[in-house]
Amino acid sequence: MQKKLFYTVFTIEGLNRERFFNTLQKKGITVYNLKTLGAKKTEFAIDSEDLKKFFAITEDLCYNIKQVRKRGLLAPFAALFSRFGVLVGALLFTAAAVAADFAVFSVDYSGSGAIYEEYAGEVLASCGIVPFSFTNAKKLETASKTLLKDSETFSFVSVEKRGTHVKVHLVLSPEASGVVDTNRKELLSPADGIVESVTVLRGTALVSAGDAVKKGDALIGGYNEIKDTVYETYVLGTVNILCVTEYTYLGGENDEEKSSAFAAAETDGEIIEETITKEPKGDKFLFRLVVKYRIKVK
Repeated sequence: MQKKLFYTVFTIEGLNRERFFNTLQKKGITVYNLKTLGAKKTEFAIDSEDLKKFFAITEDLCYNIKQVRKRGLLAPFAALFSRFGVLVGALLFTAAAVAADFAVFSVDYSGSGAIYEEYAGEVLASCGIVPFSFTNAKKLETASKTLLKDSETFSFVSVEKRGTHVKVHLVLSPEASGVVDTNRKELLSPADGIVESVTVLRGTALVSAGDAVKKGDALIGGYNEIKDTVYETYVLGTVNILCVTEYTYLGGENDEEKSSAFAAAETDGEIIEETITKEPKGDKFLFRLVVKYRIKVK
């Protein structure tokens, strides 16, 4: 047989095989390289371009027909193309699987702290975790640590990815699990000082870390502004303010500890730095105490 570009080899088993080959010839399909393999079995080849017509003809015939192999000058390229298609399919499947492993379709909240979903969502967004985005283990860990570190509201935080969903489990700390005052519309500063940190669970922060504030200044407002529209809400959050106060204490020459205890009793907050000087005052000593302390407004 002359060299053909691309043909397919079959075997056929059954009786009256001559009638089968005559049928193919009448339908315009040329048969090549007939080989008798037994009393009821014959091998033959046809042009691969006739395969569609061949299968349509043989669909309802009572013969056992099997495709054996492909031959011809183009057969190696056809096999390569077939493998390439499989490879491309495998690569696309792998890419889809990898993408799904990192893709986030939704962020779901559970636990007693889920009432602060709005605040937690802002923290997650700052870490790059939002619906219809991609995330990784580092972002999830950062979000979890940030929620615990920046707020005393939660005693336990879990941020995990399950499939294409991020599951956030929040447990309220005993201090934060009390009744929320939904009527409070402002959080005001009780003293002069410098803002150290701001955590807003509900409402809008009106100050930032480093701002100087006076007693009575509004720290958090009871509203949210979304796309130029203002929505009223209640205030829930914490602002740490660093304050400095000066005290005087009259005592004996070695009464530094007593003067310090006096300052601690008078200070409404956590003392973080203290400077003591003394000067004679008659038969006693006047202690001057400059106290830097932190107050937590919530």
